[in-house]
Amino acid sequence: MWKSGKLEVGWGFAATVVLALLAGAGGVLPLVLLSALCHELGHLGALHLAGAEVERLRLTAFGAEIQADTRYLPYPKEILCTLAGPAVNLVLALVFSRGAGDYVLAGANLLLGAFNLLPIPSLDGGRALYLLTSWWADPGTADQLCRRVGLGCALGLTALALALTLWHGAGLFLLLGALGTLLPQLPRGRGERRRQGQHKLT
Repeated sequence: MWKSGKLEVGWGFAATVVLALLAGAGGVLPLVLLSALCHELGHLGALHLAGAEVERLRLTAFGAEIQADTRYLPYPKEILCTLAGPAVNLVLALVFSRGAGDYVLAGANLLLGAFNLLPIPSLDGGRALYLLTSWWADPGTADQLCRRVGLGCALGLTALALALTLWHGAGLFLLLGALGTLLPQLPRGRGERRRQGQHKLT
C-alpha cells in the first residue's frame, strides 16, 4: 500500500487498473477514472462545506472510500454529503449528453452515479437509506432494514453480473463490483454504523 498524507492507494486498486488494461478497456478507463474523481470531489466538497473533517481517502480494488468524522453532523447535512457524489455524476451526465454531445463520458457518469445510488450498505444509496431510517425511526431499525435490503440487492446484482459474464462474455467488471457490494454483507455486530467516528462515503 502506498500512502501520502491522507491518501492511501491499495495494491488492489493497481491490480484492478492493470486487469482493465489487459482486458482491453484502456479506451474507456480514463473516462471512468475521471468520472470517479468527480464523484469523490463531490463528496469532499460537501464535507468541507458541512465542516466535517476528512481523515482518509483510500483507493481499493472496489473503488474509493472517504473516511470522515461525521459524528456531529445533523442527519440532513450528512445525507446531503452522502448523496453529493452521485449527484455530481448525474449532473455531469446531463451536461455531457445535452451540452457537449459526449455520450461516452455522459454514460460513464450516469452508470457510476446510478450504481452508487443502489440501496446497498457499502454504497452511497445504502448509507443514505440508513441515515434516513435512523432519522425517522432509530439506528437499530435502520441497521436491520439496510442489511435485508442490501443483501437482496447485492445478491440480485451479483446474479445478473454472473449471468452476463457466463452467457455473453461481458460483465466481468460488473461482477467484480457486485462482489464488492456482496462481501460486506457478511454477518457482523449490529448497531455500529452511526457513531463510530469514521464513516465511509464511496
